Amino acid sequence: MNTNGRSRPNEPGVTTSFAGLTHDVIELAELQAQLFAVDVKHTTTNVKTSLAMAIVGLCVLLSSLPVALIALAELLVEKLDWTRAAGYGTATLVGFLISGAILGAAYAQFRDGFSALQRSREELNRNVAWIKSSLRNRASANPTVQD
Repeated sequence: MNTNGRSRPNEPGVTTSFAGLTHDVIELAELQAQLFAVDVKHTTTNVKTSLAMAIVGLCVLLSSLPVALIALAELLVEKLDWTRAAGYGTATLVGFLISGAILGAAYAQFRDGFSALQRSREELNRNVAWIKSSLRNRASANPTVQD
């Protein structure tokens, strides 16, 4: 490249700089895709775990909990001389608390399962910032020739 009659043999041309930047961007895109694939796999595993926990929690609630709650209600009626309404009401409240705890744990696991995607998002933001910085630096290092 000639600038005002002077030659700069050590300075890369626009084509070389753009080719290098393009290569770097393609490499970053490949790495970003690989990271995203790993994060999706990890997230899927966590979602499967939380879904299994929710199903198990619902099965326990639907199968054995009503029987246990009836037994609790009858125990309150017999041992504490409560009315049937008070015993069954208290047993119902206990059932709600147990099912709420199980479903709350399933929800927390489900929510944590999606946190792995945060890593991909952060890496993408860093890569975009690097590309912008590289473009800005290469543009300032290779000013256009003014006639």
